[in-house]
Amino acid sequence: MIYFFIKQEDSDGLTIMMKKIKFEYKLTISYLIIGGLWILFSDKIADSITNDQDILTMIHIFKGWFYVLITGLLFYFFLKKHLNLLRKTEKELEDHKNHLQELVDQETSNLDRTLNELKRTNEELNIKNDIINTQNESLKETLHHLKETQTQLLEADKMASLGILTAGIAHEINNPLNFIQGGYTGLKEYLTEAGIKNETVDILMDSIKTGVERSVNIVSGLSQFSKSDKDYEARCDIHMIIENCLLMLNSQIQDRIQIIRNFEEGPVQVSCNVGKIHQVFTNVLLNSCQAIEKEGIISISTIKTGKSVNINIKDTGKGIKPEDLPRVTEPFFTTKDPGKGTGLGLAIAYSIIKEHKGKIEFESFNESGTTVKIKLPLQRQL
Repeated sequence: MIYFFIKQEDSDGLTIMMKKIKFEYKLTISYLIIGGLWILFSDKIADSITNDQDILTMIHIFKGWFYVLITGLLFYFFLKKHLNLLRKTEKELEDHKNHLQELVDQETSNLDRTLNELKRTNEELNIKNDIINTQNESLKETLHHLKETQTQLLEADKMASLGILTAGIAHEINNPLNFIQGGYTGLKEYLTEAGIKNETVDILMDSIKTGVERSVNIVSGLSQFSKSDKDYEARCDIHMIIENCLLMLNSQIQDRIQIIRNFEEGPVQVSCNVGKIHQVFTNVLLNSCQAIEKEGIISISTIKTGKSVNINIKDTGKGIKPEDLPRVTEPFFTTKDPGKGTGLGLAIAYSIIKEHKGKIEFESFNESGTTVKIKLPLQRQL
């Protein structure tokens, strides 16, 4: 019991317990001393009273029982008090322990509740953060689309202005061309009627005729290229559009680039916006011309496949790096030197082909040329 009490008591309780143990040792020593003195003096007193052995024996017997009775009562009351104190202390310790456990349980519960609240708050913050990130990404995408749309609108506006300008120029050029054509026809009739045959004159007349026809073709190409109507149902010949674009890019082609045509036999009619499709092939062919630094070849093929036509334009230029190939249709992306490209040509071409429900793909290897594959439906798809 004493050992248990020592194990359960705190430092102050241990000090008190040690004092109690010392007190008991003192009490035991005192009991031994008193007991010894009682035996010693009681025997002397008994011997002084009588010398009768029988009486002395009775006195010693009663004296022993009296001592046992008195000491028993003393030990009973002392132990009872001491044990009650121990039981009280143990109960206080047990109550204190239970109280501490209750406090620990309460604090643990409070801590768990706080942690749950923090977790819930953190989850709410994560949800809000995800919403913010989603909105931010959506905003970035919207801004990107807005920028692209703005760029395309600007380019469309420029093309519309260019269309008006070229249409006006074509109209103004047509007038002097008509005069030249009329003069050529009248002069030829005059020479025929007059019977004048001269080799030099014939060469000069053929030169005039070739110049007029070439000028008429250029004006016709300008007229086709500058069309800015919103009609996507116009029936046009892809071969004619390609030829017009080649004519417009003659200054880029000149004598350094050979054009190889592998066209589908006969006209290939598609429903399209004539001006925009001219713009597509002009941009693609211009890129091919600029990719060929010196001399080279551009091969153009058209093949009908079911309800669509495939147009492949392959050049022998310097090609596109593999890491740049996925980005060629991004607005403002260009591999050209500063001042030589805006990075809008292929982006606009991609957008126009998409508007026509077609596809445009690029195949290229660095320093090995590029192939642009364009697929257009023969009939307008809604």
